[in-house]
Amino acid sequence: MSSTTDTSKTPVSGEEAAAGTQTGPRPRISRGWTIVWVAFFSTAFASGGSQYGFGMFVRPLEAEFGWTRTQINISLSIGLISGLLAPFAGWVVDRYGSRVIMTVSLAIVAVSFLLRAGMTELWQWYALSALLAVGMSGTFMPVGKLVGAWFPYTRGRMMGTAITGNNVFGLIGVPLLNMVIAAQSWRLAYAIIGAGVASVAIAAWFLVRDRPGPGEGEKQRDGAGKAPRQLPDLNLTLGQAIRTPAFWFIMAGLTCAGFSYPSFMTQLIPHMEAEGWSSGRATLVLTALAGVALGSKITWGWLSERLTARVSFVIAICIMAIGIVFVILAGGTNYVWPAIIFFGLGFGGIGPLMSLVILETFGLKNFGSIQGAISLVTSIVPTLTGPIIAGHLYDTTGSYHTSFAIAAGLFATGAIAVLAVRRPKERGALGGQPS
Repeated sequence: MSSTTDTSKTPVSGEEAAAGTQTGPRPRISRGWTIVWVAFFSTAFASGGSQYGFGMFVRPLEAEFGWTRTQINISLSIGLISGLLAPFAGWVVDRYGSRVIMTVSLAIVAVSFLLRAGMTELWQWYALSALLAVGMSGTFMPVGKLVGAWFPYTRGRMMGTAITGNNVFGLIGVPLLNMVIAAQSWRLAYAIIGAGVASVAIAAWFLVRDRPGPGEGEKQRDGAGKAPRQLPDLNLTLGQAIRTPAFWFIMAGLTCAGFSYPSFMTQLIPHMEAEGWSSGRATLVLTALAGVALGSKITWGWLSERLTARVSFVIAICIMAIGIVFVILAGGTNYVWPAIIFFGLGFGGIGPLMSLVILETFGLKNFGSIQGAISLVTSIVPTLTGPIIAGHLYDTTGSYHTSFAIAAGLFATGAIAVLAVRRPKERGALGGQPS
């Protein structure tokens, strides 16, 4: 038997493959990283533009149209449409994959932002907010399943990376667009956001794939790629998940965490302005929060691989509850800076951990349907009540302190609920071995 034949069957090392001929394999997770970056820019322009960017437009809309804070904040409550559509979006992800729903949803969001550049009436503000809510339901829903499929060993860190775009928009986009508003107009700022979302929609259509092909998946590295505390997927169906206490505790905890955006984030710039700060200085507070949250997101993902997503979530939301109390006590003083930094340390973890808690507890196979069912409540309740209560309390008291205190109490309640979650057993009342 010739040595040539033996050599041809000998596996090559990673270094040899990297330096091999043109027929050698491409890097294993190049496609996975491409998908992570699509998700990154999706959350940057779609989520960042609608959440971090909301506060920038409050005073310009008040000045041009004479709308009250309550009237403007009602648009946030219209976001409940996104929650109503969440179960359908999750079902579509499980049934037909992520590419189509991501592309269509991002296109709808882009149209919503672009048309705002020409609005002149309050009813148009509400109609375009409804259109935004329709699109938003399918922009974030696929991310958790894509990350879980492409990165089975580092899903926490990759999930954290994928959704840092939201914070990057707050860190970079908000101050830049605030300058656009000051130098040009709020209409141009909306057009810029819309163009960014449209670009991501095109990228999603050409780049997103639901599962890795041969040689594309993440490789476990020397037995260390899988985190010590990572739990095996149960892959429960939606029906099986609903019959577990864990489903309802997670729903309660994530609903409480959902008040962070409509009750605090979108009200932060108006709050600082009400405390006597200029618009530019108030914007810097939100920018600082975005920067801290950005820096902590990947760290929280890493911790979730070791402490579990459930424990990490409890720690993060407790930090948020304490941080918002510090913000209230700081008022308009410079002590608001350390308060915001402390809040941001916890807030950075909520985005990735909300999806990771569901994925860790119920598995990947029917993740979209389960997350959609949970989001039906976690999206609707905060968006329906949070902005209206915040706006009404400000209009009647001239302060956001009371609404912020309510949010802090809800965060503490959410920590208790998720702490009570116990992972379902693989056999028993669930109706046999999950598939």
